Amino acid sequence: MPGAVWVALCLPLLLAGCDGGNAKPDQAAKQQVEVATAESAEIPLVDEFVGQTAAVKLVDVRAKVQGYLTERPFTEGADVKKGDVLFVIDQRPFQAEVDQNKAELEQNQGRLDFAKEQLTRYEKLKDEGTASVQKYESTRAEAIEAAGELAASQAALQNAKLNLDYATVTAPIDGRVSNTLVNIGNLVSAEDTLLTTLVQLDPIYVYFSPSEEDYQKMVPFQAKGPLKVAMVLSSGTAFSHEGAVDFVDNQVDPNTGTIKMRAVIPNPDKTQRPGQFVTAKVTLADKHRVVLIPAKAVAQDEGGHYVYVVGKDEKVNRQSVTIGPEYESSYVIEKGVKPGDRVVVTGLQKVHAGAEVEIVTPGSKASGKTGADKQEAQASDG
Repeated sequence: MPGAVWVALCLPLLLAGCDGGNAKPDQAAKQQVEVATAESAEIPLVDEFVGQTAAVKLVDVRAKVQGYLTERPFTEGADVKKGDVLFVIDQRPFQAEVDQNKAELEQNQGRLDFAKEQLTRYEKLKDEGTASVQKYESTRAEAIEAAGELAASQAALQNAKLNLDYATVTAPIDGRVSNTLVNIGNLVSAEDTLLTTLVQLDPIYVYFSPSEEDYQKMVPFQAKGPLKVAMVLSSGTAFSHEGAVDFVDNQVDPNTGTIKMRAVIPNPDKTQRPGQFVTAKVTLADKHRVVLIPAKAVAQDEGGHYVYVVGKDEKVNRQSVTIGPEYESSYVIEKGVKPGDRVVVTGLQKVHAGAEVEIVTPGSKASGKTGADKQEAQASDG
């Protein structure tokens, strides 16, 4: 009797166990993803490089004569014109030298005039036979010597006048002057003492150095004409004026594998300064056919950039890609994806190669139930 009871109690459990073994397990739910279609489009082809601004002209202002500084009429940081007076060195010693050389010039001119008169007189007497040839030759030598002294005094006077002019230091170019480095009353040495600097601000240069690979991409486009260059400031603001490449170096730097390039950009308001770090945006072509996909579809790991492409069978395939420049909110895909391919844009972290997915539209709710949802429903039905 007890054995029969035990069998009766266990039989339902055994039957339930057998039924459970024959029941099919819930299939894993498909991961829901949003996709975007790779598009072929014509967009401007632009490359970006780190650049730095530089002055078209930069002049170190130095004195050409030695003396004490007496005047500094310019305003520091102001714009000046070529020829404007920047510094004045004490002119009195130079003026005195000019006056002295003028007096010596007049004396030597008088000596030469007298020597010429004597030479004419003795030449006539020599011809008449009343003066010796020796006397004539002596007089001629004196005239030649007087002419030489006159020429020397003329050169000395010219040099003295030049030094007097140099005592007034003027702006060699149009530009913006920096602060003064020497105060009034200090001794200025010729050629050695830096007084200030002067830079031309309009236009302004932007130097950048693309890699050898990037430069080779530019070559076909550059052959069609100067490449346009825009400048983005460190704040992220685009500068309002654009320029063009005007210089490419004649060799690649073997240490960095880059080549120096330069663009000249108008700066009429003179708001930009030499030495700023900027982004140089080089337009290779105004219209260029490319493949575009949303930037959020691109992932990256140690192997490089990749995307998940959804095939016709709704299965995911991981595809390595070579990305180009960013355009608006998309990436240019140079290799790995073709127009019409569907790429996953949401749920990238939850999918893997070979997984079957369910494509949903943005904002839509799940149309199917997960395995957990199904088990919960079965439990409630029981």
